[in-house]
Amino acid sequence: MNTLHEQLRQETRPLHEQTEQLLYTDALRAGTLSVDQYRHLLLMHAQFHGSLEQAIDRHPAFFQDYEPDTRRKTPWLLNDLAQTGLSADAVSASLFEDWSPAWLLGAAYVGEGSMLGGKTVWNLLRQSPFLDSLLENARFYRGYGADTGQRWRLFGTFLTTADAEPADVVEGARQAFLVYQTLFPQTRAQAYLAEADPSV
Repeated sequence: MNTLHEQLRQETRPLHEQTEQLLYTDALRAGTLSVDQYRHLLLMHAQFHGSLEQAIDRHPAFFQDYEPDTRRKTPWLLNDLAQTGLSADAVSASLFEDWSPAWLLGAAYVGEGSMLGGKTVWNLLRQSPFLDSLLENARFYRGYGADTGQRWRLFGTFLTTADAEPADVVEGARQAFLVYQTLFPQTRAQAYLAEADPSV
């Protein structure tokens, strides 16, 4: 891995670990994740990725080699949320509106990195009997599937060649983890109080 990759991994590790502890880790590992908790995770990810994708689209020249159209996760998340009874109207955020391209690259590192653990989370989700019917057509936690490794390597190449100061990219990644930590309490009530949408 390149130096920036290593720097990102080392300097964001504490925030990464703190964030992971918020995400119902114990319930996931115990196979007891509830529908409300699953909906909460999806909604939080949808707010993050939806906002990030919109922000990246505002800098097409910088992110051309990132190939954003091949990395969109919002459609997957909206599909999965709909199956839990939460409509797409619940997803709206402008979390990264004023971020520089370098900071957005750091946030993209966080977003793409989450796909690496997707297979593990997917297997843990399948252990919960409460989620059986919701996982039949679920998409987000399947991630890139067999292409995950290749997609990560391609992102690493982009990370190496992008015209951005490493310190700014690292700070963007740090701030992105803090965004997740802020989103967790902000989205909890909405996810737990969601009523089934009869149009779904």
